[in-house]
Amino acid sequence: MRTILPLLLAALTVLAAGGAAAGEPGGFDPSTLKPFTTGAAYEGRETGLYPGGKNEIPEAHRKAGEALAAAIQPLDTTGKPDAANGRILAIVAGHSNCKQYFTALGRHLESKQAELHPRFELLNGAVSGNQLPQLMNEQGRVWTLLSNQTKRPGYSPLQVQVLFLHTTYHGANNKGNQPAGPFPDQMQKMQSDLATVLGRCAATYPNLKLCYLTCDGFRHFTGQEPHVWREAFAFKWLIESQLKGDPAAAYAGAERKLPWLQWGPYIWDNTWDRSYFADGVHPAPKALAIFVEKYWAFLNADPVTKAWLFKKP
Repeated sequence: MRTILPLLLAALTVLAAGGAAAGEPGGFDPSTLKPFTTGAAYEGRETGLYPGGKNEIPEAHRKAGEALAAAIQPLDTTGKPDAANGRILAIVAGHSNCKQYFTALGRHLESKQAELHPRFELLNGAVSGNQLPQLMNEQGRVWTLLSNQTKRPGYSPLQVQVLFLHTTYHGANNKGNQPAGPFPDQMQKMQSDLATVLGRCAATYPNLKLCYLTCDGFRHFTGQEPHVWREAFAFKWLIESQLKGDPAAAYAGAERKLPWLQWGPYIWDNTWDRSYFADGVHPAPKALAIFVEKYWAFLNADPVTKAWLFKKP
């Protein structure tokens, strides 16, 4: 008892301070990671959202996005322009955290409706437990929900022109605190699976033009770091393949394979203690507020978004 008691007291002291004891969870120290946006190298690989360790979208790619965005307009159920009664549909795909984040963002957008295009509508198709591996399943619940939402009376898949994809590449839980898979192999596979899912979106929604990508937030309290932090590489590499003109990532013309891609806001933050989570996994109200604040600021500043989301001046 004399040996165990000091250890218990030390662990309780660390947890009370909002940190994690050396072995909890998984013995990983998240302070050893820097946010992906710093551009610091990781195992010889460049970080930063875009090439060169930068976080600003390259000008040529931005201009291409602006050109696509300028063509977005309300469409009727047959996909023909209808300024009076058509819709600009944006869909959300992802798992439970995605559902909660974009439900909060959707409420905020409703409060700003006077500033938005009157024919814009956000459809949240995220479903709990449906991470990227589940999205790879063509019979998955996200696909069913989105199908139901876009095929009800007055709606059509042909009206979908924007996608928000917020996803992650691990299981729904990690009760055994299993270590992250090998790097970079696992992130290269994630990049490939992201391309597969986005290719299916492009095929399912012929008028889909733009996709905003966000990876999941801090997952230390489920033992899934540094895996979730690393997932930003999969998004970065996929976007870079499109920037380099990879035919498999083509976004325009008859050879289109994917929508045009760009990063949304980056939300991973290793300063988040347990108070930012409802249960160690799902965002608490203050985390939701941060997500909404960051995404709203991004939407307001992004010239690609301004062309379709907001009312014309």
